[in-house]
Amino acid sequence: MKNKTLLLLALACPTLVWAQSDTLWTAEIVGIFSKAKEFRTTADSMSLDLESASDYLLKDSRFILKQYTPGSVTTSSFGGASSEQSRVLWDGIDISSMATGVLDLSLVPATMLSTDAVVDGMNGGATATMGSMGALNLNLSEKTGRGTTTTLGASSIGERAFNAHSWGSFAKVRYQSIVRFTSSANSYSYTLGSLSGRMKGNEYGDLSYLQRFSGRWGKTLWTSDLWYTQSEKNNSGSVIGPGYINHLEDEAVRFKYKLKRSNHQLKLFASQEWQAYTDTMASWSILDTNTYGQVTGQYSYTGSQYEAQLTLNRLSAAGTNRTAISFMPQAQVVLWPKKYIHLVSRAAHYQERVYFSAYGLYTKSREEVIQQFSAGTYYRLPTLNELYWNPGGNLDIAAERSYGIKYSFELVGKRQLRLTTDQLYYDQMIQWAPTNAGLWSPQNYYSVYTSTTSLSMNKELFGQHHDVNLTHQYSRILDVASNNTNLIGKQLIYRPALQAVYTIEQPLPVGKLMLRGYYTGLRHTLRDNAAAGELPAQAWCDLAYSLSGKGKRWQCVLKIENITGAQRQYYQYFPMPGRTYLLNLKLHS
Repeated sequence: MKNKTLLLLALACPTLVWAQSDTLWTAEIVGIFSKAKEFRTTADSMSLDLESASDYLLKDSRFILKQYTPGSVTTSSFGGASSEQSRVLWDGIDISSMATGVLDLSLVPATMLSTDAVVDGMNGGATATMGSMGALNLNLSEKTGRGTTTTLGASSIGERAFNAHSWGSFAKVRYQSIVRFTSSANSYSYTLGSLSGRMKGNEYGDLSYLQRFSGRWGKTLWTSDLWYTQSEKNNSGSVIGPGYINHLEDEAVRFKYKLKRSNHQLKLFASQEWQAYTDTMASWSILDTNTYGQVTGQYSYTGSQYEAQLTLNRLSAAGTNRTAISFMPQAQVVLWPKKYIHLVSRAAHYQERVYFSAYGLYTKSREEVIQQFSAGTYYRLPTLNELYWNPGGNLDIAAERSYGIKYSFELVGKRQLRLTTDQLYYDQMIQWAPTNAGLWSPQNYYSVYTSTTSLSMNKELFGQHHDVNLTHQYSRILDVASNNTNLIGKQLIYRPALQAVYTIEQPLPVGKLMLRGYYTGLRHTLRDNAAAGELPAQAWCDLAYSLSGKGKRWQCVLKIENITGAQRQYYQYFPMPGRTYLLNLKLHS
Protein backbone atom coordinates (compact mmCIF):
# COMPACT_ATOMS: atom_id res chain seq x y z
CA MET A 1 0.00 0.00 0.00
CA LYS A 2 2.93 2.31 0.68
CA ASN A 3 4.13 2.08 -2.93
CA LYS A 4 0.67 2.83 -4.25
CA THR A 5 0.38 5.90 -2.01
CA LEU A 6 3.72 7.23 -3.23
CA LEU A 7 2.63 6.70 -6.83
CA LEU A 8 -0.58 8.65 -6.24
CA LEU A 9 1.29 11.55 -4.60
CA ALA A 10 3.83 11.65 -7.42
CA LEU A 11 1.04 12.46 -9.88
CA ALA A 12 -1.38 14.30 -7.61
CA CYS A 13 1.05 16.87 -6.21
CA PRO A 14 1.89 18.45 -9.59
CA THR A 15 -1.84 18.56 -10.26
CA LEU A 16 -2.40 20.81 -7.27
CA VAL A 17 0.64 22.96 -7.97
CA TRP A 18 -0.22 23.71 -11.61
CA ALA A 19 -4.01 23.58 -11.34
CA GLN A 20 -4.31 27.25 -12.28
CA SER A 21 -2.23 26.98 -15.48
CA ASP A 22 -3.71 24.01 -17.32
CA THR A 23 -5.89 21.36 -15.72
CA LEU A 24 -6.43 18.87 -18.50
CA TRP A 25 -7.15 15.21 -19.18
CA THR A 26 -10.03 13.86 -17.20
CA ALA A 27 -9.42 10.53 -15.55
CA GLU A 28 -10.78 7.07 -16.32
CA ILE A 29 -13.10 5.26 -13.98
CA VAL A 30 -14.67 2.32 -15.79
CA GLY A 31 -17.53 0.13 -14.66
CA ILE A 32 -18.16 1.78 -11.29
CA PHE A 33 -20.85 4.29 -12.20
CA SER A 34 -24.52 3.68 -11.62
CA LYS A 35 -26.13 3.16 -14.99
CA ALA A 36 -29.48 4.15 -16.39
CA LYS A 37 -31.00 1.10 -18.06
CA GLU A 38 -31.71 1.62 -21.75
CA PHE A 39 -35.03 0.15 -22.85
CA ARG A 40 -35.07 -1.05 -26.44
CA THR A 41 -38.37 -1.69 -28.11
CA THR A 42 -38.73 -4.34 -30.81
CA ALA A 43 -38.60 -1.57 -33.42
CA ASP A 44 -35.37 -0.23 -31.84
CA SER A 45 -33.74 -3.65 -32.14
CA MET A 46 -34.45 -3.62 -35.86
CA SER A 47 -33.15 -0.06 -36.15
CA LEU A 48 -29.77 -1.12 -34.76
CA ASP A 49 -29.08 -3.15 -37.90
CA LEU A 50 -29.90 -0.44 -40.44
CA GLU A 51 -29.52 2.97 -38.86
CA SER A 52 -26.48 5.08 -38.10
CA ALA A 53 -25.60 5.97 -34.52
CA SER A 54 -26.87 9.51 -35.09
CA ASP A 55 -30.31 8.25 -36.20
CA TYR A 56 -30.58 5.82 -33.30
CA LEU A 57 -29.50 8.27 -30.59
CA LEU A 58 -32.47 10.53 -31.33
CA LYS A 59 -34.29 8.31 -28.82
CA ASP A 60 -32.08 9.63 -26.01
CA SER A 61 -32.65 13.24 -24.96
CA ARG A 62 -29.17 13.49 -23.43
CA PHE A 63 -27.56 13.59 -26.87
CA ILE A 64 -27.85 16.99 -28.57
CA LEU A 65 -27.49 16.14 -32.27
CA LYS A 66 -26.70 18.66 -35.01
CA GLN A 67 -27.24 17.92 -38.69
CA TYR A 68 -28.52 19.63 -41.83
CA THR A 69 -30.70 16.91 -43.40
CA PRO A 70 -31.05 13.13 -42.96
CA GLY A 71 -27.75 11.37 -43.64
CA SER A 72 -25.67 14.56 -43.45
CA VAL A 73 -22.60 15.01 -41.25
CA THR A 74 -23.80 14.74 -37.64
CA THR A 75 -22.07 15.74 -34.42
CA SER A 76 -23.30 15.39 -30.85
CA SER A 77 -22.80 17.13 -27.53
CA PHE A 78 -23.88 16.10 -24.05
CA GLY A 79 -23.22 16.69 -20.37
CA GLY A 80 -22.92 20.42 -20.96
CA ALA A 81 -19.88 19.95 -23.19
CA SER A 82 -19.35 21.16 -26.75
CA SER A 83 -19.10 18.79 -29.72
CA GLU A 84 -15.30 18.96 -29.54
CA GLN A 85 -15.34 18.19 -25.82
CA SER A 86 -17.76 15.26 -26.22
CA ARG A 87 -15.44 12.42 -27.15
CA VAL A 88 -16.16 9.20 -29.06
CA LEU A 89 -14.16 6.13 -28.10
CA TRP A 90 -13.83 2.62 -29.48
CA ASP A 91 -13.38 0.12 -26.67
CA GLY A 92 -11.68 2.81 -24.57
CA ILE A 93 -9.48 4.22 -27.38
CA ASP A 94 -10.29 7.84 -28.26
CA ILE A 95 -11.01 7.90 -32.01
CA SER A 96 -12.35 11.46 -32.19
CA SER A 97 -10.19 13.18 -34.78
CA MET A 98 -7.45 15.30 -33.22
CA ALA A 99 -7.38 17.12 -36.57
CA THR A 100 -11.00 18.31 -36.43
CA GLY A 101 -11.91 17.44 -32.84
CA VAL A 102 -15.11 15.54 -33.71
CA LEU A 103 -16.35 12.28 -35.23
CA ASP A 104 -19.20 12.15 -37.76
CA LEU A 105 -21.83 9.95 -36.05
CA SER A 106 -23.67 9.44 -39.34
CA LEU A 107 -20.77 7.14 -40.34
CA VAL A 108 -20.97 5.03 -37.18
CA PRO A 109 -23.23 1.95 -37.52
CA ALA A 110 -25.78 1.75 -34.72
CA THR A 111 -24.68 -1.89 -34.40
CA MET A 112 -21.71 -0.59 -32.41
CA LEU A 113 -23.99 0.92 -29.77
CA SER A 114 -24.15 -1.88 -27.23
CA THR A 115 -26.40 -1.17 -24.25
CA ASP A 116 -23.37 -0.26 -22.14
CA ALA A 117 -22.10 2.05 -24.88
CA VAL A 118 -25.10 4.36 -24.59
CA VAL A 119 -25.38 4.46 -20.81
CA ASP A 120 -21.64 4.43 -20.04
CA GLY A 121 -21.17 7.15 -22.59
CA MET A 122 -23.06 9.63 -20.49
CA ASN A 123 -21.20 9.13 -17.22
CA GLY A 124 -18.71 11.78 -16.21
CA GLY A 125 -15.20 10.46 -15.76
CA ALA A 126 -16.07 7.06 -17.20
CA THR A 127 -13.62 7.19 -20.07
CA ALA A 128 -9.92 7.89 -20.36
CA THR A 129 -9.54 10.72 -22.84
CA MET A 130 -12.99 12.23 -23.17
CA GLY A 131 -12.23 15.82 -22.21
CA SER A 132 -15.47 16.69 -20.47
CA MET A 133 -18.41 15.28 -18.55
CA GLY A 134 -18.95 12.27 -20.79
CA ALA A 135 -18.07 10.26 -23.87
CA LEU A 136 -19.69 7.71 -26.14
CA ASN A 137 -17.87 4.37 -25.90
CA LEU A 138 -18.46 2.24 -29.01
CA ASN A 139 -18.09 -1.51 -29.03
CA LEU A 140 -19.34 -4.54 -30.89
CA SER A 141 -21.37 -6.86 -28.68
CA GLU A 142 -20.23 -10.47 -28.45
CA LYS A 143 -22.30 -13.17 -30.16
CA THR A 144 -22.70 -16.80 -29.12
CA GLY A 145 -23.36 -19.83 -31.28
CA ARG A 146 -23.72 -19.50 -35.03
CA GLY A 147 -26.11 -17.41 -37.09
CA THR A 148 -26.77 -15.13 -40.02
CA THR A 149 -29.15 -12.20 -40.37
CA THR A 150 -30.06 -10.17 -43.43
CA THR A 151 -31.92 -6.90 -42.96
CA LEU A 152 -33.47 -4.75 -45.70
CA GLY A 153 -34.98 -1.29 -45.40
CA ALA A 154 -36.74 1.28 -47.60
CA SER A 155 -38.35 4.67 -47.02
CA SER A 156 -40.62 7.06 -48.86
CA ILE A 157 -37.84 9.70 -49.20
CA GLY A 158 -35.69 7.34 -51.28
CA GLU A 159 -33.61 5.53 -48.66
CA ARG A 160 -32.49 1.98 -49.37
CA ALA A 161 -30.58 0.05 -46.69
CA PHE A 162 -28.97 -3.37 -46.44
CA ASN A 163 -27.22 -5.15 -43.56
CA ALA A 164 -25.69 -8.64 -43.54
CA HIS A 165 -24.39 -10.00 -40.24
CA SER A 166 -22.90 -13.46 -39.69
CA TRP A 167 -21.14 -14.98 -36.69
CA GLY A 168 -19.76 -18.32 -35.62
CA SER A 169 -16.46 -20.10 -35.03
CA PHE A 170 -13.77 -22.12 -36.76
CA ALA A 171 -10.73 -23.83 -35.23
CA LYS A 172 -11.68 -22.35 -31.81
CA VAL A 173 -11.64 -18.84 -33.27
CA ARG A 174 -14.82 -16.75 -32.95
CA TYR A 175 -15.74 -14.38 -35.77
CA GLN A 176 -18.27 -11.69 -36.66
CA SER A 177 -18.72 -10.12 -40.09
CA ILE A 178 -20.98 -7.13 -40.79
CA VAL A 179 -21.62 -5.32 -44.06
CA ARG A 180 -23.95 -2.31 -43.97
CA PHE A 181 -24.90 -0.16 -46.94
CA THR A 182 -27.27 2.81 -47.03
CA SER A 183 -28.12 5.18 -49.87
CA SER A 184 -30.86 7.75 -50.30
CA ALA A 185 -32.17 10.19 -52.87
CA ASN A 186 -33.17 12.20 -49.77
CA SER A 187 -35.87 14.00 -51.69
CA TYR A 188 -38.91 15.26 -49.80
CA SER A 189 -41.52 18.01 -49.69
CA TYR A 190 -41.24 20.63 -46.96
CA THR A 191 -43.09 23.52 -45.40
CA LEU A 192 -41.12 26.03 -43.36
CA GLY A 193 -43.17 29.01 -42.26
CA SER A 194 -44.34 30.70 -45.47
CA LEU A 195 -41.83 28.72 -47.55
CA SER A 196 -42.69 25.45 -49.24
CA GLY A 197 -41.15 23.28 -51.93
CA ARG A 198 -39.14 20.11 -52.34
CA MET A 199 -35.66 19.42 -50.98
CA LYS A 200 -33.32 17.96 -53.62
CA GLY A 201 -29.60 17.58 -54.13
CA ASN A 202 -28.87 16.01 -50.72
CA GLU A 203 -28.14 12.48 -51.87
CA TYR A 204 -25.83 10.30 -49.80
CA GLY A 205 -24.40 6.80 -49.70
CA ASP A 206 -22.55 5.08 -46.84
CA LEU A 207 -20.76 1.74 -46.69
CA SER A 208 -19.48 0.08 -43.50
CA TYR A 209 -17.62 -3.16 -43.01
CA LEU A 210 -16.73 -4.64 -39.63
CA GLN A 211 -14.75 -7.83 -39.04
CA ARG A 212 -13.91 -9.34 -35.66
CA PHE A 213 -11.84 -12.38 -34.74
CA SER A 214 -11.30 -13.51 -31.15
CA GLY A 215 -9.81 -16.47 -29.40
CA ARG A 216 -7.42 -17.70 -26.75
CA TRP A 217 -3.70 -18.49 -26.63
CA GLY A 218 -3.35 -20.52 -23.47
CA LYS A 219 -4.42 -18.11 -20.73
CA THR A 220 -4.31 -15.06 -23.02
CA LEU A 221 -7.52 -13.72 -24.60
CA TRP A 222 -7.11 -11.86 -27.89
CA THR A 223 -9.43 -9.85 -30.13
CA SER A 224 -8.80 -8.17 -33.48
CA ASP A 225 -11.24 -5.72 -35.07
CA LEU A 226 -11.25 -4.14 -38.53
CA TRP A 227 -13.62 -1.25 -39.27
CA TYR A 228 -13.88 0.32 -42.73
CA THR A 229 -16.21 3.13 -43.80
CA GLN A 230 -16.76 4.89 -47.11
CA SER A 231 -19.19 7.72 -47.70
CA GLU A 232 -20.30 10.30 -50.25
CA LYS A 233 -22.63 13.15 -49.32
CA ASN A 234 -24.13 16.07 -51.22
CA ASN A 235 -25.52 19.27 -49.76
CA SER A 236 -27.50 21.51 -52.11
CA GLY A 237 -27.71 24.39 -49.66
CA SER A 238 -30.57 25.79 -47.62
CA VAL A 239 -34.06 26.54 -48.94
CA ILE A 240 -33.19 30.23 -49.35
CA GLY A 241 -29.77 29.66 -50.95
CA PRO A 242 -30.01 26.59 -53.22
CA GLY A 243 -28.34 26.11 -56.57
CA TYR A 244 -24.88 24.91 -55.60
CA ILE A 245 -23.53 21.56 -54.48
CA ASN A 246 -21.09 20.76 -51.70
CA HIS A 247 -19.70 17.27 -52.23
CA LEU A 248 -17.94 15.38 -49.42
CA GLU A 249 -16.11 12.08 -49.83
CA ASP A 250 -14.87 10.29 -46.73
CA GLU A 251 -12.98 7.01 -46.40
CA ALA A 252 -11.52 5.57 -43.18
CA VAL A 253 -9.98 2.31 -42.03
CA ARG A 254 -9.45 1.49 -38.36
CA PHE A 255 -7.80 -1.55 -36.80
CA LYS A 256 -7.66 -2.57 -33.14
CA TYR A 257 -5.91 -5.53 -31.51
CA LYS A 258 -6.36 -6.42 -27.84
CA LEU A 259 -4.57 -8.92 -25.57
CA LYS A 260 -5.69 -9.69 -22.03
CA ARG A 261 -4.09 -12.07 -19.56
CA SER A 262 -4.79 -12.08 -15.86
CA ASN A 263 -4.32 -8.46 -14.68
CA HIS A 264 -2.52 -7.31 -17.83
CA GLN A 265 -4.16 -5.75 -20.90
CA LEU A 266 -2.61 -4.40 -24.10
CA LYS A 267 -4.43 -2.53 -26.88
CA LEU A 268 -2.96 -1.50 -30.24
CA PHE A 269 -4.89 0.81 -32.54
CA ALA A 270 -4.19 2.32 -35.98
CA SER A 271 -6.38 4.41 -38.28
CA GLN A 272 -6.18 6.41 -41.48
CA GLU A 273 -8.90 8.70 -42.84
CA TRP A 274 -9.05 10.48 -46.19
CA GLN A 275 -11.47 13.29 -47.09
CA ALA A 276 -12.13 15.32 -50.22
CA TYR A 277 -14.46 18.33 -50.11
CA THR A 278 -15.67 20.25 -53.16
CA ASP A 279 -17.51 23.56 -52.73
CA THR A 280 -19.18 25.17 -55.75
CA MET A 281 -20.80 27.99 -53.80
CA ALA A 282 -18.55 30.74 -55.14
CA SER A 283 -17.78 31.74 -58.72
CA TRP A 284 -14.92 29.22 -58.55
CA SER A 285 -14.79 25.70 -57.14
CA ILE A 286 -12.88 25.03 -53.93
CA LEU A 287 -11.27 21.62 -53.54
CA ASP A 288 -9.92 20.61 -50.15
CA THR A 289 -8.31 17.24 -49.39
CA ASN A 290 -7.33 16.04 -45.95
CA THR A 291 -5.83 12.94 -44.35
CA TYR A 292 -5.86 12.07 -40.66
CA GLY A 293 -3.82 9.34 -39.01
CA GLN A 294 -3.58 7.86 -35.52
CA VAL A 295 -1.47 5.13 -33.95
CA THR A 296 -2.11 4.26 -30.29
CA GLY A 297 -0.65 1.74 -27.88
CA GLN A 298 -2.21 1.31 -24.46
CA TYR A 299 -1.06 -0.93 -21.60
CA SER A 300 -2.89 -1.31 -18.29
CA TYR A 301 -2.36 -3.34 -15.14
CA THR A 302 -5.10 -3.91 -12.57
CA GLY A 303 -4.33 -4.74 -8.96
CA SER A 304 -6.61 -5.37 -6.01
CA GLN A 305 -6.92 -1.67 -5.18
CA TYR A 306 -5.45 0.19 -8.12
CA GLU A 307 -5.06 0.33 -11.89
CA ALA A 308 -2.09 1.85 -13.74
CA GLN A 309 -2.23 2.73 -17.43
CA LEU A 310 0.22 4.03 -20.01
CA THR A 311 -0.95 5.27 -23.42
CA LEU A 312 1.21 6.38 -26.35
CA ASN A 313 -0.33 8.27 -29.30
CA ARG A 314 1.02 9.42 -32.64
CA LEU A 315 -1.35 11.83 -34.40
CA SER A 316 -0.93 13.21 -37.92
CA ALA A 317 -2.82 15.53 -40.28
CA ALA A 318 -2.01 16.41 -43.88
CA GLY A 319 -3.68 17.66 -47.04
CA THR A 320 -4.43 20.93 -48.77
CA ASN A 321 -4.20 23.29 -45.81
CA ARG A 322 -1.93 21.87 -43.13
CA THR A 323 0.70 19.26 -42.31
CA ALA A 324 1.36 18.27 -38.70
CA ILE A 325 2.55 15.37 -36.56
CA SER A 326 2.17 15.21 -32.79
CA PHE A 327 3.15 12.64 -30.15
CA MET A 328 0.97 12.34 -27.06
CA PRO A 329 2.13 10.06 -24.18
CA GLN A 330 -0.24 9.71 -21.20
CA ALA A 331 0.01 8.09 -17.76
CA GLN A 332 -2.80 7.39 -15.35
CA VAL A 333 -3.31 5.85 -11.90
CA VAL A 334 -6.66 4.88 -10.37
CA LEU A 335 -6.83 4.07 -6.65
CA TRP A 336 -9.77 2.70 -4.68
CA PRO A 337 -8.61 2.54 -1.03
CA LYS A 338 -12.26 1.94 -0.13
CA LYS A 339 -15.00 0.33 -2.18
CA TYR A 340 -16.93 3.60 -2.24
CA ILE A 341 -13.98 5.95 -2.95
CA HIS A 342 -12.05 6.23 -6.21
CA LEU A 343 -9.17 8.65 -6.76
CA VAL A 344 -7.55 9.28 -10.11
CA SER A 345 -4.55 11.28 -11.27
CA ARG A 346 -3.37 11.70 -14.83
CA ALA A 347 -0.44 13.26 -16.66
CA ALA A 348 -0.09 13.91 -20.39
CA HIS A 349 2.43 15.50 -22.75
CA TYR A 350 1.13 17.42 -25.77
CA GLN A 351 2.74 20.07 -27.97
CA GLU A 352 5.86 20.31 -25.78
CA ARG A 353 3.86 20.87 -22.60
CA VAL A 354 2.95 18.61 -19.70
CA TYR A 355 -0.58 18.64 -18.32
CA PHE A 356 -2.04 17.18 -15.14
CA SER A 357 -5.51 16.41 -13.85
CA ALA A 358 -7.20 14.80 -10.87
CA TYR A 359 -10.59 13.22 -10.28
CA GLY A 360 -12.54 11.80 -7.35
CA LEU A 361 -15.71 9.72 -7.00
CA TYR A 362 -17.75 8.89 -3.90
CA THR A 363 -20.49 6.24 -3.95
CA LYS A 364 -23.19 5.62 -1.37
CA SER A 365 -25.65 2.76 -1.79
CA ARG A 366 -28.41 1.41 0.43
CA GLU A 367 -31.03 -1.16 -0.52
CA GLU A 368 -32.62 0.16 -3.72
CA VAL A 369 -30.97 3.60 -3.70
CA ILE A 370 -27.58 4.51 -5.23
CA GLN A 371 -26.04 7.98 -4.91
CA GLN A 372 -22.78 9.16 -6.46
CA PHE A 373 -20.87 12.40 -6.30
CA SER A 374 -17.82 13.22 -8.40
CA ALA A 375 -15.58 16.23 -8.95
CA GLY A 376 -12.63 16.75 -11.25
CA THR A 377 -10.78 18.75 -13.82
CA TYR A 378 -11.46 18.46 -17.54
CA TYR A 379 -9.96 19.68 -20.77
CA ARG A 380 -10.31 20.33 -24.45
CA LEU A 381 -6.96 20.33 -26.24
CA PRO A 382 -6.46 22.44 -29.39
CA THR A 383 -6.84 20.33 -32.53
CA LEU A 384 -4.15 20.10 -35.20
CA ASN A 385 -6.37 22.20 -37.50
CA GLU A 386 -6.64 24.94 -34.89
CA LEU A 387 -2.88 24.93 -34.44
CA TYR A 388 -1.60 24.48 -37.99
CA TRP A 389 -4.34 25.43 -40.49
CA ASN A 390 -2.88 27.58 -43.29
CA PRO A 391 -3.89 30.34 -43.34
CA GLY A 392 -5.39 31.07 -39.93
CA GLY A 393 -3.84 28.50 -37.58
CA ASN A 394 -2.93 29.79 -34.14
CA LEU A 395 0.09 28.19 -32.44
CA ASP A 396 -0.52 30.37 -29.39
CA ILE A 397 -4.02 29.02 -28.77
CA ALA A 398 -4.45 27.72 -25.21
CA ALA A 399 -6.33 24.60 -24.20
CA GLU A 400 -9.82 24.94 -22.78
CA ARG A 401 -9.70 24.37 -19.04
CA SER A 402 -12.74 22.87 -17.34
CA TYR A 403 -13.84 22.11 -13.79
CA GLY A 404 -16.92 20.07 -13.07
CA ILE A 405 -19.00 18.25 -10.50
CA LYS A 406 -21.66 15.60 -11.00
CA TYR A 407 -24.37 14.12 -8.79
CA SER A 408 -26.34 10.97 -9.61
CA PHE A 409 -29.35 9.49 -7.84
CA GLU A 410 -30.70 6.12 -8.90
CA LEU A 411 -33.70 4.16 -7.69
CA VAL A 412 -33.53 0.49 -8.70
CA GLY A 413 -35.92 -2.42 -8.37
CA LYS A 414 -39.51 -2.41 -9.58
CA ARG A 415 -39.46 1.37 -9.83
CA GLN A 416 -36.57 2.52 -12.00
CA LEU A 417 -35.65 6.19 -11.85
CA ARG A 418 -32.38 8.03 -12.44
CA LEU A 419 -31.53 11.69 -11.93
CA THR A 420 -28.16 13.20 -12.85
CA THR A 421 -26.95 16.76 -12.78
CA ASP A 422 -23.68 18.14 -14.18
CA GLN A 423 -22.20 21.52 -13.31
CA LEU A 424 -19.38 22.54 -15.62
CA TYR A 425 -17.28 25.68 -15.83
CA TYR A 426 -14.78 26.02 -18.65
CA ASP A 427 -12.46 28.85 -19.44
CA GLN A 428 -10.78 30.00 -22.67
CA MET A 429 -13.37 28.34 -24.94
CA ILE A 430 -11.94 28.02 -28.46
CA GLN A 431 -13.92 29.62 -31.30
CA TRP A 432 -13.05 30.45 -34.91
CA ALA A 433 -13.56 34.18 -35.43
CA PRO A 434 -12.35 36.88 -37.86
CA THR A 435 -9.13 38.69 -36.93
CA ASN A 436 -7.98 42.25 -37.71
CA ALA A 437 -6.20 40.85 -40.79
CA GLY A 438 -9.53 39.57 -42.15
CA LEU A 439 -8.65 35.89 -41.70
CA TRP A 440 -10.68 33.47 -39.61
CA SER A 441 -8.55 32.07 -36.82
CA PRO A 442 -9.19 30.08 -33.61
CA GLN A 443 -9.22 32.23 -30.50
CA ASN A 444 -9.74 31.69 -26.78
CA TYR A 445 -13.00 33.51 -26.95
CA TYR A 446 -14.95 33.32 -23.67
CA SER A 447 -15.69 31.58 -20.37
CA VAL A 448 -18.87 29.55 -19.99
CA TYR A 449 -20.96 27.95 -17.24
CA THR A 450 -23.31 25.10 -18.10
CA SER A 451 -25.71 23.12 -15.96
CA THR A 452 -27.28 19.96 -17.37
CA THR A 453 -29.89 17.86 -15.57
CA SER A 454 -31.30 14.60 -16.95
CA LEU A 455 -34.18 12.50 -15.65
CA SER A 456 -35.03 9.02 -16.92
CA MET A 457 -37.83 6.73 -15.80
CA ASN A 458 -39.29 3.47 -17.04
CA LYS A 459 -42.17 1.45 -15.71
CA GLU A 460 -44.77 -1.15 -16.68
CA LEU A 461 -48.31 0.26 -16.57
CA PHE A 462 -51.51 -1.46 -17.70
CA GLY A 463 -49.53 -4.00 -19.71
CA GLN A 464 -47.61 -1.23 -21.50
CA HIS A 465 -43.98 -0.25 -21.12
CA HIS A 466 -43.47 3.48 -20.53
CA ASP A 467 -40.05 5.10 -20.88
CA VAL A 468 -39.29 8.79 -20.57
CA ASN A 469 -36.03 10.72 -20.62
CA LEU A 470 -35.85 14.47 -20.19
CA THR A 471 -32.84 16.81 -20.31
CA HIS A 472 -32.69 20.44 -19.23
CA GLN A 473 -29.70 22.64 -20.09
CA TYR A 474 -28.70 26.03 -18.76
CA SER A 475 -25.71 27.73 -20.37
CA ARG A 476 -24.41 31.26 -20.02
CA ILE A 477 -21.35 33.10 -21.31
CA LEU A 478 -19.70 34.65 -18.26
CA ASP A 479 -16.83 36.57 -19.82
CA VAL A 480 -15.29 37.29 -23.23
CA ALA A 481 -11.67 37.76 -24.22
CA SER A 482 -12.47 40.24 -27.00
CA ASN A 483 -14.19 43.64 -26.72
CA ASN A 484 -17.56 42.16 -27.69
CA THR A 485 -19.05 42.35 -24.21
CA ASN A 486 -22.57 42.05 -25.67
CA LEU A 487 -22.10 38.26 -25.58
CA ILE A 488 -21.92 38.17 -21.78
CA GLY A 489 -25.05 36.54 -20.38
CA LYS A 490 -26.02 34.90 -23.68
CA GLN A 491 -26.82 31.22 -24.18
CA LEU A 492 -24.62 28.92 -26.24
CA ILE A 493 -25.90 28.30 -29.76
CA TYR A 494 -27.72 25.18 -30.98
CA ARG A 495 -28.47 23.99 -27.44
CA PRO A 496 -32.15 23.58 -26.55
CA ALA A 497 -33.02 24.47 -22.97
CA LEU A 498 -35.32 21.44 -22.85
CA GLN A 499 -35.32 18.17 -24.77
CA ALA A 500 -37.55 15.16 -24.05
CA VAL A 501 -38.45 11.74 -25.51
CA TYR A 502 -41.42 9.62 -24.36
CA THR A 503 -41.88 6.01 -25.52
CA ILE A 504 -44.83 3.65 -25.08
CA GLU A 505 -44.73 0.04 -26.29
CA GLN A 506 -48.00 -1.89 -26.33
CA PRO A 507 -48.06 -5.67 -26.92
CA LEU A 508 -50.96 -6.69 -29.19
CA PRO A 509 -52.52 -10.11 -29.80
CA VAL A 510 -50.37 -10.11 -32.92
CA GLY A 511 -47.22 -7.98 -32.89
CA LYS A 512 -46.31 -4.86 -30.91
CA LEU A 513 -47.12 -1.18 -31.31
CA MET A 514 -44.69 1.60 -30.40
CA LEU A 515 -45.52 5.30 -30.04
CA ARG A 516 -42.63 7.71 -29.45
CA GLY A 517 -42.94 11.45 -28.94
CA TYR A 518 -40.15 14.01 -29.21
CA TYR A 519 -39.82 17.57 -27.97
CA THR A 520 -36.95 19.98 -28.65
CA GLY A 521 -37.09 23.45 -27.16
CA LEU A 522 -36.12 26.78 -28.67
CA ARG A 523 -32.51 27.06 -29.88
CA HIS A 524 -30.34 30.03 -30.76
CA THR A 525 -28.23 29.94 -33.92
CA LEU A 526 -26.60 33.37 -33.50
CA ARG A 527 -24.06 34.13 -30.78
CA ASP A 528 -25.86 37.29 -29.74
CA ASN A 529 -29.11 35.27 -29.33
CA ALA A 530 -30.92 37.64 -31.72
CA ALA A 531 -34.53 36.72 -32.53
CA ALA A 532 -33.65 36.43 -36.22
CA GLY A 533 -31.59 33.34 -35.46
CA GLU A 534 -34.03 31.50 -33.24
CA LEU A 535 -35.29 28.01 -34.08
CA PRO A 536 -38.70 27.63 -32.45
CA ALA A 537 -39.62 24.67 -30.25
CA GLN A 538 -40.78 21.62 -32.17
CA ALA A 539 -42.58 18.38 -31.33
CA TRP A 540 -43.37 15.30 -33.39
CA CYS A 541 -44.34 11.62 -33.02
CA ASP A 542 -43.32 8.30 -34.57
CA LEU A 543 -45.53 5.21 -34.77
CA ALA A 544 -44.18 1.70 -35.42
CA TYR A 545 -45.77 -1.72 -35.73
CA SER A 546 -43.55 -4.80 -35.27
CA LEU A 547 -44.36 -8.35 -36.29
CA SER A 548 -42.23 -11.49 -36.09
CA GLY A 549 -42.56 -15.11 -37.15
CA LYS A 550 -42.08 -18.26 -35.10
CA GLY A 551 -38.67 -18.34 -33.43
CA LYS A 552 -38.05 -14.86 -34.88
CA ARG A 553 -36.99 -16.42 -38.18
CA TRP A 554 -38.30 -13.23 -39.72
CA GLN A 555 -39.21 -9.83 -38.36
CA CYS A 556 -40.95 -6.89 -39.99
CA VAL A 557 -41.38 -3.28 -38.88
CA LEU A 558 -43.62 -0.67 -40.51
CA LYS A 559 -42.85 2.78 -39.20
CA ILE A 560 -44.35 6.22 -39.76
CA GLU A 561 -42.06 9.06 -38.73
CA ASN A 562 -43.42 12.52 -37.95
CA ILE A 563 -47.04 11.39 -38.16
CA THR A 564 -48.50 14.89 -38.06
CA GLY A 565 -46.04 16.35 -40.57
CA ALA A 566 -44.72 18.84 -38.01
CA GLN A 567 -42.16 21.41 -39.15
CA ARG A 568 -38.67 20.42 -38.01
CA GLN A 569 -35.17 21.82 -38.50
CA TYR A 570 -31.77 21.54 -36.82
CA TYR A 571 -30.23 24.50 -38.68
CA GLN A 572 -31.74 27.70 -40.07
CA TYR A 573 -33.50 27.15 -43.42
CA PHE A 574 -32.70 23.43 -43.57
CA PRO A 575 -36.11 21.72 -43.11
CA MET A 576 -36.30 18.05 -42.14
CA PRO A 577 -38.85 15.69 -43.74
CA GLY A 578 -42.53 15.70 -42.93
CA ARG A 579 -44.47 12.44 -42.72
CA THR A 580 -42.19 9.58 -43.82
CA TYR A 581 -42.93 5.87 -44.25
CA LEU A 582 -40.34 3.16 -43.58
CA LEU A 583 -40.40 -0.61 -44.03
CA ASN A 584 -37.74 -2.91 -42.52
CA LEU A 585 -37.52 -6.69 -43.00
CA LYS A 586 -35.10 -8.99 -41.17
CA LEU A 587 -34.40 -12.65 -41.93
CA HIS A 588 -32.54 -14.84 -39.42
CA SER A 589 -31.01 -18.27 -39.77
